[in-house]
Amino acid sequence: MKCVKCGAELKEGCIYCSVCGNEAQIVPDYSVLEDDYLRSLLKEEEKAEAEKRASQNAPKEKKQTQAPKQQMDNRIPIFVVCGVLVVAIFIGIIIKVVIDRKNANSYEYQVSAAEQEYVDKNYENALHYYKTALALKPSDVPVRLAMADIYVEQAEYDAAMVLLMEVIDLEPQNQTAYKRLIQIYEKKEDYGSIIELASGVEDTDILELFEGYLVAAPIISPVEGEYDEYIDVTLFSIEDYDIYYTLDGTEPDKENGIRYTSNGTSDKKDITLDEAGKYTVRAVCINEKGISSEIAEATYNIEVVAPAYATVSPDGGRITSETTVTVEAEENCTIYYTWDGTDPTEASLKYLEPLEIPTGNNILSILVVNDKTGLDSGVYRTNFIYYP
Repeated sequence: MKCVKCGAELKEGCIYCSVCGNEAQIVPDYSVLEDDYLRSLLKEEEKAEAEKRASQNAPKEKKQTQAPKQQMDNRIPIFVVCGVLVVAIFIGIIIKVVIDRKNANSYEYQVSAAEQEYVDKNYENALHYYKTALALKPSDVPVRLAMADIYVEQAEYDAAMVLLMEVIDLEPQNQTAYKRLIQIYEKKEDYGSIIELASGVEDTDILELFEGYLVAAPIISPVEGEYDEYIDVTLFSIEDYDIYYTLDGTEPDKENGIRYTSNGTSDKKDITLDEAGKYTVRAVCINEKGISSEIAEATYNIEVVAPAYATVSPDGGRITSETTVTVEAEENCTIYYTWDGTDPTEASLKYLEPLEIPTGNNILSILVVNDKTGLDSGVYRTNFIYYP
């Protein structure tokens, strides 16, 4: 059967053209029952088509209604995790603050941290921890010594010296502080400060640390004082160091002083004071490092006088029997004499024993000469007349 409108072949049982949708013209040779049956089939087909369309749209709506719920379900754990993290961070901050406060007040922690930073060569951090430790324990000696070591590593010698002097004030017998101070002064070639540092030390063990830096002053002989004769002054160094001296009161050193050769050498030459006057001998010993000793000083006042006349016994006169003459003079003097009235000199006969008076009228002339000063008494004369 064909559609009367478009001519398309109608399917069996269809009342509408599947091509143009026109109602099929059914010949009136069918029954009412068949028509109702066909209509029911059409309705069922339309219903089925509607349900199909509904079923296709239903999941989308369901998904759309269920999506927010699912998102909410997924967000709940995230909120919980975030909350836990916030609480954990907050607790961690509190714990850190508590620990930091505890460590900030812990001497042991600060020292331990400083030591580790020092090993790692983080000197500034180490100093920070040591300073905090020192604030907690102001009289601490080991911390000062450790800080001084760091300053020496950084060539900050002045800061190190301040700390080491503080150690000595706290512990006057601390040999470590003295050793390190000496090392710093040695690096700076500041030997004067080494000597000054040693000047206040009485402990013999600590004084041994200054061996090689403390130079003993020379010994001056004879002792100072007034002398009525010329003298030779001898200088002596215990360590056999070079000696320099002056006689005019100026500073004895290598530039201004006179070099005095040590005892026992072939070119040794004593200092001869062979003129009357006042002398001030100042001398120092200087070692191989150029370190000078303290100045040794001695003052000599030379007031030389001529020797007195000799004492003659008997002192002239008329003699009738064999007689000897005794002559005496001051110590350290030599007596010269003549019998012919001429002036005696150092080339004349020396008096060694009592003199026999020669026969006749003779004049005994005597001259006393001081062996050290060379001064003489002048000629003394006496007349002997001897006739047996």
